[in-house]
Amino acid sequence: MDKAELLFEAYKARKEVEPFEVNEKEADEIFKKFTSMLVEEESLGGYKISLVTKEHLERFHGKEPMYGILTKPMITAEKEIELWFNHNFAEVEVVFLADSCREDNFPQCIKETRLGIELPATRFNTWNLNALQLKADDSAAGRLYIGEKFSLPVKGVEMLINDKLVGRGVPNFIYGGPLDMVKWLISKLGEVNGYVSSGVFIGPFEVKKGDKVTILGDVNLEIKLK
Repeated sequence: MDKAELLFEAYKARKEVEPFEVNEKEADEIFKKFTSMLVEEESLGGYKISLVTKEHLERFHGKEPMYGILTKPMITAEKEIELWFNHNFAEVEVVFLADSCREDNFPQCIKETRLGIELPATRFNTWNLNALQLKADDSAAGRLYIGEKFSLPVKGVEMLINDKLVGRGVPNFIYGGPLDMVKWLISKLGEVNGYVSSGVFIGPFEVKKGDKVTILGDVNLEIKLK
């Protein structure tokens, strides 16, 4: 079994595997094969953008932002969300609904803007990973909660886990704001469809089953993890 198949089998079985080392070429190849298997199995739901700040690039030793694919089952509007793996983060993100977005029709192609909570999860048994390992693992795509619609810009958001304030902030990415990150994604893919989680601006914070995540600010959201 090759490494992409190993990750895909772990995804389907909701299991974890030991981290393996990859170089840049291997990470690209594993990512392409793993994500094509995911899309064939569950259909494309959208994309997530990762490592959008200097801090996160440094944390995971990355050179530039990266993206992962989200399948349709990964995306939910339900307020009780099942965590599929043992290692999960929670992050506040701006989520867009893209309708055949290309450089020549952007941003008119954006049909919705929502505040959301991304719940990255890794198939590996630790978060002690580098950017190439994360990329191979579909950028640790897990679940995405699409919350309430709102209008940019983000004025100010607080995040609480189990009623304890853990962070507050607004987007401040290396390429600008949330829409700029979608433009970056279009430059990589040519055309973008589905929900796009544009990058973390509060988090990541580790979460587990039983936790409650609350967002206060431009809109108020609350989810429970199970």
